[in-house]
Amino acid sequence: MVRVNRVRRIIRKVDPWTVLKVTFVLNFVVALTIVLGFSILWVLLINAGVPQGLEDIARRLALLDDNASLVGNIEALFSSVVFLAAVYLLTQTALATVGAFFYNLVSDLVGGIEVVVLEESYGETPLVKDKKRKKEKDENKETVFMTLSKTVKNLRSQTKKEGEVVYPEMPRPDVPRDIEEQTLSESFKNIPNEEEDSK
Repeated sequence: MVRVNRVRRIIRKVDPWTVLKVTFVLNFVVALTIVLGFSILWVLLINAGVPQGLEDIARRLALLDDNASLVGNIEALFSSVVFLAAVYLLTQTALATVGAFFYNLVSDLVGGIEVVVLEESYGETPLVKDKKRKKEKDENKETVFMTLSKTVKNLRSQTKKEGEVVYPEMPRPDVPRDIEEQTLSESFKNIPNEEEDSK
């Protein structure tokens, strides 16, 4: 099930550096498209013979001398197109960056542009529910295993306490013999004999 919520957002600040980068790339693509489009269009017009036909019409109407050419120097035409594309690139990028600075100044006074956004939230799919149930079951299994292991440990500790033979600690080598409470032979004498107990 899809839920749609309307949320109001306010654009308070625009980072001029990011505006500069984005607009530079976009305007570069536009300028490159203009230059390539003009060159492709010019090649198609030359192959179709449009400039020669226009020159013939202009000579017949006496608008053009016999030695003059309507097109003129093609290199100058292409260099002017490239120059105009570069000017377009720089001016549009500069205008967008300056616009970002002015927007930041005005948004401090006015409060920015308010935008209403629709947020869609999807209900849980059966697959997600199954995963959650499986995870809960795994957690329950872990707790059952943990309680089982605790009970086994408790039973072992109880059986050890009931039938355990406590051996005295061995003498430490770093302690002098005259300070020790018991000698090694005395400590072995105090150990109950298991054979006597079994009788």
